[in-house]
Amino acid sequence: MSVVQPARLLGRSAEESILLNSYFASLSKGQRSSASIILINGDSGMGKTVLAETLRSHVVEDDGYFLQGKFDQMSYHSASRPYAGISSLFAEYCSSITQRGEEAREEVAEKLRSEIKGEEAKLLIEAIPSLRKLIGVDFAVEEKSKRRHSCDGCQHHVDVHESVGGLDGSQIYSESSGNRFIYLIKRVVSVISSVGDPIVFLVDDVQWANKTEIDALKALMKGALNPCLLIFTCRPGNHPFLKVTDEFGEKTEILLQSLNRNTVRELVASMLSINDVEDCTSLSNFISHVTNGNPFFIRQQIMALKDEGLIRPGDNGWMWDIDDIEQKELLGDVVTMLSEKMKRLTNLTQQALMVCSCIGSSVDIYILGLVLRSIGESTDYESFGADETKSNENDAIAERAISIASQEGLLAVGENGRLAFTHDSVGEAAYSLLEPGLESLYHLKLGQLLKDNICPNLFEKYLFTIAGQLSRGYELIEDEEGRIATANIFLSAGEKSMRNGGTAEAHFFFSKGMNMLREDDWTTNYRLCCDIYMKAANSASLRGDSKDLEKFLAMLFKCCRESVDSLNASYIQVRSMCTWGFSGGQQRCLEVGLQALRAAGINIPQRNLGMHVLIGLVRTRSLMRGKDAETLLLLPPVSDQKIAGMLPLLQILAHMCIVDQKPKLLLFLVFKAIELSLDHGMSHSMPNSVAMYSAILCRLGFPLEEATKYGQVALALQDEIGTDETLSFVISSTYGSAFALSSKLSDCVSPLFAGFHAGNVGSAMRCAAVISRCTFFSGKNLHKCIKVLEKLRVLLAEYNIAVGIRTNRKYRNAVDYCLGLGQSGASWLIATEDDDSKGHFYYLLSEENRFLQLVTHCIFCDEGMAWTVAEKMGLHFETIFNGSIWTYVCAFYRGMAATSMLRLTTTRKGNHQALRTAKRCVKKLRRGRKKSANLLHHSYLLEAEYAAFAKKSSRRRAEKFYQLAIEHAAQANVTHEQAYACERFGTYYFLRNCHESAYDQIREAHKLYTKWGSQPKCCQLAKKYPRLGEKIFAPITI
Repeated sequence: MSVVQPARLLGRSAEESILLNSYFASLSKGQRSSASIILINGDSGMGKTVLAETLRSHVVEDDGYFLQGKFDQMSYHSASRPYAGISSLFAEYCSSITQRGEEAREEVAEKLRSEIKGEEAKLLIEAIPSLRKLIGVDFAVEEKSKRRHSCDGCQHHVDVHESVGGLDGSQIYSESSGNRFIYLIKRVVSVISSVGDPIVFLVDDVQWANKTEIDALKALMKGALNPCLLIFTCRPGNHPFLKVTDEFGEKTEILLQSLNRNTVRELVASMLSINDVEDCTSLSNFISHVTNGNPFFIRQQIMALKDEGLIRPGDNGWMWDIDDIEQKELLGDVVTMLSEKMKRLTNLTQQALMVCSCIGSSVDIYILGLVLRSIGESTDYESFGADETKSNENDAIAERAISIASQEGLLAVGENGRLAFTHDSVGEAAYSLLEPGLESLYHLKLGQLLKDNICPNLFEKYLFTIAGQLSRGYELIEDEEGRIATANIFLSAGEKSMRNGGTAEAHFFFSKGMNMLREDDWTTNYRLCCDIYMKAANSASLRGDSKDLEKFLAMLFKCCRESVDSLNASYIQVRSMCTWGFSGGQQRCLEVGLQALRAAGINIPQRNLGMHVLIGLVRTRSLMRGKDAETLLLLPPVSDQKIAGMLPLLQILAHMCIVDQKPKLLLFLVFKAIELSLDHGMSHSMPNSVAMYSAILCRLGFPLEEATKYGQVALALQDEIGTDETLSFVISSTYGSAFALSSKLSDCVSPLFAGFHAGNVGSAMRCAAVISRCTFFSGKNLHKCIKVLEKLRVLLAEYNIAVGIRTNRKYRNAVDYCLGLGQSGASWLIATEDDDSKGHFYYLLSEENRFLQLVTHCIFCDEGMAWTVAEKMGLHFETIFNGSIWTYVCAFYRGMAATSMLRLTTTRKGNHQALRTAKRCVKKLRRGRKKSANLLHHSYLLEAEYAAFAKKSSRRRAEKFYQLAIEHAAQANVTHEQAYACERFGTYYFLRNCHESAYDQIREAHKLYTKWGSQPKCCQLAKKYPRLGEKIFAPITI
């Protein structure tokens, strides 16, 4: 006879109904609506996971996926692979979709490949290796950390092509890899949940999730779409994850409490196959009292009584003596009871359980076999590592230990071949088998055993497992060689965490590495010390931890004896000050960076900077003449590490000069960066330098063909040697300047979105601003503009880019005003200005706001307000965006406002001011149309207005330019500006009393405004021109 598990879940019928109703309700919701969320709360052993798994059969019947992931108590506030709990969910999905056949797998794979490409795919597969088979990308995730250290001098090997300024590529790459990985999770979940099959995500023990993992869970919730159900189990307490679920509004909460006596009696009767529940009342009452109604404890208590013979088989079923049971001193908690049970097992099984409890909730059988083969059945921790089994079959030993543990219901083997405890309490009991006070030594010996015996080709795969064990006992290491070797492992684990976007995990490992170092190591193991502190400082910088950053940088500046390391430390300091505002503002950032460059030997003149810039321009143009991407790629990688350290510092200082409006210094730094690269070799920063050089040529008025050529060279270099960090700036620089002049604005939006997803917050913000401008001025239908701007708003909110969100909102308000949607547009037109004193970005925001107001007032023929705004703007906007298409567009609308005032103003002073502004704008647009065909219709329309309303008006000249403006606007497919040109031409005819010709132009304008989607503008025309409706239909919203 055997004790049986109940065929159904007892005492949870109400909770089961809630769960099932929530599942069916999620199926009835709209397919693109947000997923439903359920939170199951309860103490350990209450059956949270068992309750959730009752849905599995229903999901399988609906041809859906039931995916389960779990967070590990052993890694909480400790070390683990970043996003390990999330990774297990996707691993199970990949396994399930593969089992459904090639057609089902390829459908999802094709969607994923279209969404995620290149560096994004590498980042994703690095963190979640199981996605490699699903996505089908055949590439090796390159290890950017190619360093070896030895005790006697730490020989340092660096792949220079993978190095940026002495900081390896993983550091630069990971500046935003955490945010990008979070966003990638959201996109992956959106793809797999959009296929149509129901998906249930069961995430166990979210109370053990750290901050990094909570961010990933938040992305999971945001990305999941119906039909999808998210179930989270959690123990009681005020855990941060609970606040995240509160942000999502509607959720279903289920609280599991202890079973009452009647249910306990039913459970006991079911396990002992007793038909009449009254027959076991005395036993069940006793067990209910001992276990406090905990379902898991009840089952284990029954099993323990059976093992001890207090419940035994008889002729008519199970029998017991309640007096004997009551006299028996039963253990008061389930962990202690399970621990006592384990002590009765063989040494091999006990060792297997202890190893599994140390490693975590999921263990590879390979790791277990390797350890058991090495330690045999010895429990002498001091001799841990001796090869006593003499067996060549690791798996055979592991399987023998597993079989006993499985029979006892302690361990289970998953479909992926990994071992897991049947319950958290089992893991806690197994860990309690370790001799008290020697837990750290056990972890240390386990980590050292794995380090010394694991196959070299598997070392990287199990790096986090090894580092995690060593981190729990590294203080006990006494020998010099072991100390340095362990510090190297912590360094490697920190680097890998950075590549996976886990800055918190990286900080943990780097901190352990620093703890392993001694003061004299800066002499004997300089490279190891410098690398650990440098990367720890980089990690602190990315986390925004100013306290740790200052401490690490202080050590670096004190102990660095190589100039390249001082440059790298200065780069991190300047980047942190720029990003987080540490230790001063923009001016202080520039001072620190320039001081570091001067110390490295770059002469930055204090006087006559303009002359030096002119000389640099001549020299750079001479050096770059005839250079294309193929020629530049033939350059060797930069071998001088000092130069390699200067380049990223020059780059970030140049970026800051853009923000801080220091044009001369900007030019000097860019020219110097290009000169150094051409003289000393190629680096990751070269695409950035060439992209800025392209923008500078635009700014200085050189031929557009030359600027476009170097923009294309920058993109080609980016494809070959750039990183995601450089991609963002390269795209924002090229598509925000040269390409916006040489291509259609609508064609620039898609590449800019690609740039937005890469790089840091500053570069993403620049891409977002250019996307907003290109979208609004592209001439697309306004409803399509709203879709693009809304997509951008969601992304900006995802990255929490406040200034970008405000810029996007202003463009959205302008579109809403043109569409006549609500009061947001009207209130925006008279809104107060942004506070310029808050900083440069807010100053730019204020100028952008005025620019949009000017454009909108011009289109809606509010000449007085348009001229007021134009006078307020002055030359500020044109100075800020000098050389780009936006300075010409701004000049066009300022000129249109001025020419409108020429026919409205009666005062001599006002007429003189308007005439002067109009003249200046006409001249600027004449220069612009020689550079770019995109500006032809702007220039011709302004010429027409100037010819019509200036002092020396010319009717024939005006009509010619109106016709040219309309023709070129049509060719450029800029609908709203073609309509604007027709309307102004019609107005001109009315002033000439040519009413029929005037109405022809106004009707054409009405038709084009209708196509654009601006019904308020159509209504304005219909009201202003009563005869307009005689020959055309009413406006139709597209």
